[in-house]
Amino acid sequence: MPTTDPTPASSHGAHEEYLRSLGLPLMIVPSTRSREIFIRSAGVSAGLAVATSGLSALDRSNDYAVALLERVGEDSPDLDDIGLTDPIVLLLLLALGLFVASPILGWLVARMVRGLGRVAGSVVGLASAVALLVAAPLTFERHDGPGPATTSLLLVGVLVGTYIGAGSLVRWAARRVRRELGTMGHMVARVLPVLMLAVLFLFFSAEIWQVMVALSWPRTVAVVGVMGLLTVLLVAITTRDDLHDELEARAPGRELRMSERINILLVPVLATLIQAVLFACLVFLFFVFLGWVAIPEATETRWTLRPTEDLGGLLAGVPVSVTLVRVALTLAAFSALNLAAAAASDSAHRARFVRPMIDEVVHGLAARETYHRARRRG
Repeated sequence: MPTTDPTPASSHGAHEEYLRSLGLPLMIVPSTRSREIFIRSAGVSAGLAVATSGLSALDRSNDYAVALLERVGEDSPDLDDIGLTDPIVLLLLLALGLFVASPILGWLVARMVRGLGRVAGSVVGLASAVALLVAAPLTFERHDGPGPATTSLLLVGVLVGTYIGAGSLVRWAARRVRRELGTMGHMVARVLPVLMLAVLFLFFSAEIWQVMVALSWPRTVAVVGVMGLLTVLLVAITTRDDLHDELEARAPGRELRMSERINILLVPVLATLIQAVLFACLVFLFFVFLGWVAIPEATETRWTLRPTEDLGGLLAGVPVSVTLVRVALTLAAFSALNLAAAAASDSAHRARFVRPMIDEVVHGLAARETYHRARRRG
């Protein structure tokens, strides 16, 4: 959070940037967000225009490779003659270069438009939007990579995301992750020992291993997703009640647009979910390490009544089993749900971890009032 709040005499832009830094872009009046939509989306549009062209180059290279294999066969010696000047290799190199260049170009365009005026910035943003719409379809044939329908949907998504302040929320979330990583020690010391009393017993129970070894990956993801959805619902409901009580106590009758109400609810919900996800990642790594150390292959085979299955793909060679990963994922999701329940019921946990988030929302509402006062004066 910035150390100095804008004063009522500060420029409108300073107030708006401050609200964005608090994760409250929807507190900015809709007319301002509409005027700046091309300026603020310029970087993303330019980066995606380059990335979609890279996808088209990759798709065209794949078409050439498939046609070559159909013509000469997989075992043909002609395949050994493919060199750097072959269209397949050139297109692959072009695709790689475009993928690497896309975030760099997006960042450069976003930096550039900040130094331009509103009209010039809007022109650059409009040009970037047009490039996203037509670059990939015009550079290659329509069946290669994203077509006009896909790029149109991408452009609509970028413009809508810019209007609702998705970029500001992502930047706020990134800062929040860094902040939460610095305070994870307090949460781990407070929550993890109590949680381990229940979860460790479950981890060393043969029944959960027998259940997880029989599950496919889609079913495992579904189990984790159900617990994740319960976590989100629990956090959203308890946070909504807390905010309602806080607003009634501190500012009864405050008039807020529906989008503003959603925004002030979204900020503490996201902050709590970031805590839960980071905690779940820590629990997952803990159980993977504990299983690797404490549960040998013979024990797992005896529990599951099946031979152990090693990880494949990019994780081949990692000395943990598929079943261990599934058990650790399930227990990590359960731990995140447990953390959300503690935030709803444990008064000490609420005072230490939840109350500061509510106070930040109240601070954001005060910044909103200052912003609107500055607009009335200006």
